Amino acid sequence: MSDAPPLSAAVPLTPEEVAAASTARGLPIPSACQEGVAANLALLARHAATMRGRPAT
Repeated sequence: MSDAPPLSAAVPLTPEEVAAASTARGLPIPSACQEGVAANLALLARHAATMRGRPAT
């Protein structure tokens, strides 16, 4: 077992959440990719909301 904290099922959206999630997973995000990662996570959050029956924002 790992001593690492459990990973969240929520989609990280703020820069702080994205940084924390990438650090927790050991996946650094190069600064040149941060904007694209943020856009992809926003799209993923919309899809997750839709699949949960909530209106997409």
